[in-house]
Amino acid sequence: MPPRQVQFGTGEALLTQALSQLEKRPLAELLLKDVAAFNIPKIALSRTWKERWDTATLELSNSGITLLSSLVLPPLVRYPVSKLADLSEYKTMQYLGGEFKTVLPKLAEKNLKPLPAQMARMSASFGFFFPFAAAFWAAPFARNWLTMKRTHSTNFESMIGFEGIGPDGVKVNRPKRTLDEEMAYQRNTALKILGAGAGLGVASLAGFGLMAKHLGKSIGKNLESKLLKQLSTGQGEKAFQQFFKAFDLKGNQVNGRTATLMFWGLPAYLGWVHGARSGNERRERVVQSANAIFWFFFASRLTTPLWRKGYQQLIQGNALNTCKKVLGGDTKTINAKLLDLSYEDILTKFKHDTPVRKKLLGLKNAKFALNDLGIPISTLSAVQFFNFNLTEKKIKNTQSQSKAPQLAPTPTPVVSPLALPVASQPFAGGPQPAAWGGYSNWG
Repeated sequence: MPPRQVQFGTGEALLTQALSQLEKRPLAELLLKDVAAFNIPKIALSRTWKERWDTATLELSNSGITLLSSLVLPPLVRYPVSKLADLSEYKTMQYLGGEFKTVLPKLAEKNLKPLPAQMARMSASFGFFFPFAAAFWAAPFARNWLTMKRTHSTNFESMIGFEGIGPDGVKVNRPKRTLDEEMAYQRNTALKILGAGAGLGVASLAGFGLMAKHLGKSIGKNLESKLLKQLSTGQGEKAFQQFFKAFDLKGNQVNGRTATLMFWGLPAYLGWVHGARSGNERRERVVQSANAIFWFFFASRLTTPLWRKGYQQLIQGNALNTCKKVLGGDTKTINAKLLDLSYEDILTKFKHDTPVRKKLLGLKNAKFALNDLGIPISTLSAVQFFNFNLTEKKIKNTQSQSKAPQLAPTPTPVVSPLALPVASQPFAGGPQPAAWGGYSNWG
């Protein structure tokens, strides 16, 4: 029996199958993007093996923080929240995980207000966010400690290939701290940041959890009744719902642009800059951070018009009729819906129109390859080479300036008046010798 042929567009192509499975598992998709688009290029484009080990330590620790924190922390914080909030009416509704919109109908069925359950979810969210962010901020200091322990050096310039060069670009002078003192500083800073994150997490968990408890039993209690009224009507409700939508922890992952930027992107990149070991490294980290934040959080505004044009071309002709039947609406609405289609939507909703399904899957795969891999890898590589050239130029310029000959100030000789002829002594009132004012090339 001949082997079954794999046909692209039917859902059986290996790439489509792999990407559709990743889409169903957001954490796995995130780790793939992180490793393929960020970790591997950074490690591969290091200048020396010392820097490569240093870079790998930080990159892999960041990926480990993402994986372990997402798997372990949410269940850990949700358990004390469930005890602290004491919302027995809500416990069967899984108010601490999953999509909250699926909980709302159940709340309405039991005539319960959503606000106490939302407060409990905020307790779990911020109880997770602060330790999560602190781990990323502390990671560069832990990396520094490990690198110093391995290399027995605190010098970043030496690690990137400029042996014996200090942070000012010239020969290394005696450092301000000994190796042991510097290692203690790096270790203690990491521990302080982790402690601050844990403290803020516990405080948030307790604050929102107690609020959820009191709001759930607010009948007859003046303060809670007023707060409940403020957050359940008018502008107060609108503001709180926006806040809740931005920071609600869905499942085990940080979601939404605002929460991701505040508790994931910024802590990692600010930790990079804070943990820099010299001015040269600090400048490199600032450039890398700005580049990464832009492409990770804002690049879609540049690339979305490209894909919108591709979908517009797709729905011309017979494909438009198919899309109208499947998605409904006018051409503009259809185009917007096509941009947001998941692999599962494409495979199920367009299963009876193979040509359209094939084109949609092709656009979807290209979008993943360009937006999630191609652009990050190319921009990261460009920034790496820019940093390499800039740092080398800065160091060499500083070295050349330090080696430039400088004329020493001409000192005034100290000559005893008694050693001069009487007529030449200063107190004699006679003319002064030319040599009295100083000598060129003294000493």
